[in-house]
Amino acid sequence: MAFADHPLAEEFTAFIHELADAASAQLAERHEGSRFETKADASPVTEFDRGVEQRLRALIADRYPEHGIIGEEFPPEREDAEFVWVMDPIDGTKSFVAGIPVFTTLIALCRNGTPVIGVIDASVTQDRWVGVDGRATTLNGHEVHTSGRQGLTGATLSWSQPDRVLEEHRVGLEQLNERVAWRVFGAASYGFGRVAAGAIDLAGYSGGFGPYDVCAIVPIVEGAGGVVSDELGQPITIRQAQACIVSASPELHREALSVLCGG
Repeated sequence: MAFADHPLAEEFTAFIHELADAASAQLAERHEGSRFETKADASPVTEFDRGVEQRLRALIADRYPEHGIIGEEFPPEREDAEFVWVMDPIDGTKSFVAGIPVFTTLIALCRNGTPVIGVIDASVTQDRWVGVDGRATTLNGHEVHTSGRQGLTGATLSWSQPDRVLEEHRVGLEQLNERVAWRVFGAASYGFGRVAAGAIDLAGYSGGFGPYDVCAIVPIVEGAGGVVSDELGQPITIRQAQACIVSASPELHREALSVLCGG
């Protein structure tokens, strides 16, 4: 049964909008020169990352105290619960600090480890993608669909953190770059949203990310007709993956995986 048919689907979808609204309102208070610290993995974190996540955690705990929470900035809570909220308060913190408006907030609801609702909220551009398992994806309330492109020839690629790609994918990524028509880097989850909207054909991560970076995109891309998987072609779940590949069609996905992983 698709999650859209679950008796709580409407309630949870309305709540994820509330969470996204809260995050967007808090990020609207940002100012140039936001202070940041460098974490152990060399990535930056700001007071806004922590503040937004604390706010979202408090809202979830108040409404659904039995639910689990996984976020980027704080330890997980009840991660083996049936329903777990997975969040990245600012996906693209480097862009946020630099004042480049492609950062987003990612929020997903997972049921038994599988993403069933997802939101990509871009507070600066006021774009919000919403995906629910079993329903068509929307962007600002309007249905969107992938391009449906079936091969790498003529395709467009968005790749996040190409400087942190795993060694086993380095040659494959270079080959992908050579095979597609053109590519963009650094768009993070905004690039995944543009795949769902049909503007980009292929997007991915390799290494250096967690479930909070990718769970939200699963129902969004799949609800737009695309395909999401890890480097082995397996579904993205709460578990840690080594890579995440998003494609506009099953045919393009198979070809991209084969090139990236040297198949």
